[in-house]
Amino acid sequence: MHNNQFMALIKKKRGTIVLFGLLIGALSFFTLVLKEESYKVSTDYLITQNQTGSQDFYTLSKSAQYAGKVLNEGIYSEVFIGEVINTSKVNAEFLPFDKKDKLKTWSNAVQVTLNPDLGIMSVQVFDNDQKKAQAISAAIAEVLTTKSNLFYGEGQNINVKILSGPVPEKNPSILNIIATSTGGFALGVMFSILWIVTKEDRRKNRMFSQSAQVAVSQVKNPIAIPAIEENVSIQEEPEMIDDLMSDEYYLEKIREMGRN
Repeated sequence: MHNNQFMALIKKKRGTIVLFGLLIGALSFFTLVLKEESYKVSTDYLITQNQTGSQDFYTLSKSAQYAGKVLNEGIYSEVFIGEVINTSKVNAEFLPFDKKDKLKTWSNAVQVTLNPDLGIMSVQVFDNDQKKAQAISAAIAEVLTTKSNLFYGEGQNINVKILSGPVPEKNPSILNIIATSTGGFALGVMFSILWIVTKEDRRKNRMFSQSAQVAVSQVKNPIAIPAIEENVSIQEEPEMIDDLMSDEYYLEKIREMGRN
């Protein structure tokens, strides 16, 4: 399909395209609102290593990066969950008893992002109860700042400090809602355009195929060819628009090929 045909088709079907985009955008919005927890508590941590002996800045930076990566993975471990419960800041029954379900629930409730170059780790806790989310965040902070050596060993001189937070806020945020809805609309528009173009190509291919079969059958069975009056004037070929021939013109050409 040429560009002019493509643009003409999109212009003709623009109402359907926009409607489908709005539908997908609305579905994305409701999915986000129903799936996400109502509250989020965010805390940023700074991971540093104290200088000992002849260690240079590069060595200290690499060591802090390693410690950050270890903690990033360690937060999702059963050991870390146990230490969180031992702080007595949260109810021991706030997670399922089954280990698999416990780890899955914890991974859904806690999200960790790490910037290893700066040694900054952000921990976000999600829950429908704001007080519960804040309690979990406080328990995580206590474990990270006082017992982080459980995950990378003693004698590393690694310090984990709270850089900012905890900051409670409603979830999802307005920015997340806008981004998700806009992305859903754009995705719906793209899929609808693809569907319309594919459907139009299939329609033309089917129509041309049927016409070709009719032309061939007329050649094999001349009786089926309708009588053509000799005095019928030959009409001019339909005007081409932007060098593109219409479907009727293609069909007529196929019929002529069959008669010849």
